[in-house]
Amino acid sequence: MAYAIMRFAKRKGGQITSLESHNERKKKQYKSNPDIDLDKTEFNYHIIKPVKGYHAEIKKRIAAAGCKRRKDSVLMVETLITASPEFFESISVNEYTEYFDRAVQFIKDEIGEKNIITATVHMDERTPHMHICFVPITKDNRLSAKVIIGNQKKLSGWQTKFHDYMSERWRDLERGISAMKTHRKHIPLWLYKQAQNLDREFAEVKTVIENIGSFNTAKKKEQAVKMLETWLPKAQKFTAQVKRSANYIDTLKKENNDMQDAVDKQGNKIIELLAENNFISQTAKKQERLLNSIPKEKLQAGKEKYKDIIKGLNER
Repeated sequence: MAYAIMRFAKRKGGQITSLESHNERKKKQYKSNPDIDLDKTEFNYHIIKPVKGYHAEIKKRIAAAGCKRRKDSVLMVETLITASPEFFESISVNEYTEYFDRAVQFIKDEIGEKNIITATVHMDERTPHMHICFVPITKDNRLSAKVIIGNQKKLSGWQTKFHDYMSERWRDLERGISAMKTHRKHIPLWLYKQAQNLDREFAEVKTVIENIGSFNTAKKKEQAVKMLETWLPKAQKFTAQVKRSANYIDTLKKENNDMQDAVDKQGNKIIELLAENNFISQTAKKQERLLNSIPKEKLQAGKEKYKDIIKGLNER
């Protein structure tokens, strides 16, 4: 199945600078997001390019509309536009441009072109996607993301309209099952990204540990120590975060199980969250297994800092 995907995120003042830096690719390195391939960044492009910085663009639009602004006002709505990887695999590269152009036209029709700050397409990550950022100014010139984005019911309406608009061109595009029907929520993107990063690092640490005892042992032990010193605190923090979210994740698992019959009846539609939830749970279990079962005899480096790591592992 191929899905048309649109997600909204409300942004306040403190978040906007870092978002601009990411969306407009103002950094030279992105260590926190290994999905970004800087060799492909040259293929990113704007459909709507900001004339000035995001904050300046926001102020200009608020002033032009004469809006009242509170200290805690949502100043910008960031819209993520993408599709299932299967969809991009099924169309030509030229159609990528058509897909994103059509999505921008949809947002223009709904919120007004003058409110849009930027529409930038990222081709340098795993799945092509676009960030459309707009100032949530209503037709009667109020600054109100609540009115424009609305509650869960209105958000579901947004998703339906977006699917209908995009599927006029690509008939095979599906609309995901509404959260109002499944009662599900997305795993937070930051937690999912963290799981991906730790899963990658897990494989690297495991490879180094398994190779201790072969040629060039001393150097590999030292390498293992350095990797563990970096990885261990992050793995422990991640495990703690997953444990704090255990009740939430258990609830989602139950919902996924309850939905399985309905999913089968609808042609085995793949529910996005099921894959995300399984991935995070499996990653957490791998972190636990590694933390609990690293062979001490393979990790004797003869250094106090290394003994401290072993002590910490034994105390778990």
